[in-house]
Amino acid sequence: MTPVLGVDDLRIRFPTKDGETVKAVDGVAFTVRPGETFGIIGESGSGKTTIGRALVGLVPPTTGTIRHDGQDLRTLGAREHRRRRRDYQIVFQDPNAALNPRMTILQSLLEPLEIVGEGDGRTRRDLAMEALERAGLASELALRYPHQLSGGQKQRANIARALTLRPRLIVCDEVVAALDVSIRGDILNLFARLQRELGLTYVFITHDISVVAHISDRVAVMYLGRYMELGPAEAVTEAPLHPYTQALLSAEPVPLPSHLREDRRIRLTGEIPSPIAPPSGCRFRTRCPRATPLCAEREPEWRELAPDHWVACHFAAPDGR
Repeated sequence: MTPVLGVDDLRIRFPTKDGETVKAVDGVAFTVRPGETFGIIGESGSGKTTIGRALVGLVPPTTGTIRHDGQDLRTLGAREHRRRRRDYQIVFQDPNAALNPRMTILQSLLEPLEIVGEGDGRTRRDLAMEALERAGLASELALRYPHQLSGGQKQRANIARALTLRPRLIVCDEVVAALDVSIRGDILNLFARLQRELGLTYVFITHDISVVAHISDRVAVMYLGRYMELGPAEAVTEAPLHPYTQALLSAEPVPLPSHLREDRRIRLTGEIPSPIAPPSGCRFRTRCPRATPLCAEREPEWRELAPDHWVACHFAAPDGR
């Protein structure tokens, strides 16, 4: 089965005013299978959002390839590129910034349909109202402006706008991070329902391990522009192989009274190094509690230590020790 997305040796670099280069993404390869939810987690500055934007064509790769259904869109003519591009949409983190405050919700939903020239005015309105309903918003909200909606309603409107073009894949970039905790579950359940009903594929980007564990089939753990670990969600969250993944999991809050909690947190010292001049060898070595001189001398291989479970660490073992 052809992957919905195939990424090979993706590198994305940005020049700075000082003439240096930020290595935002530095050699990442993965596939996204039809109908799955592929999670990407990591700290701020790890490069996960840059990957998400590249997947939908908002950021061009510096080197490497991104194939949509086996096709590199950069090789297509303008018309065919536009036709294929509509299959890959993104929902951004901030529901306020993603909506034009001068446009009603209906106008925002109609805009992508007008850009691609979908049908006539009546067809577009029908598609927009159908998407609004699928996203769980009442029809009377269509004529309201963004400031008249709650944060959760705005994010549902953004989801509806992505649905108007009937995409095959949606990149979800921290889509619940700006929402109240009380409504995050509703939005995640909405994504799950849409996936069942429409056969959608997701790339779910987040820094919250509990979110990615709840919704993802596979999870990639990213640090300083590279993947540290990638595997089935249950394996990565229950039996992590990389010290960085283990540290992230140890920092997850435990819903128990303080006197019943065991302090198992792995405390990382220091900040993420600069992506302009990343450390030699293993990128994580400057903060890793298990680092040795070997970690500075040699870059760890990307190894499959269990079925479909990959890790980049010299000392990772199948039993997680």
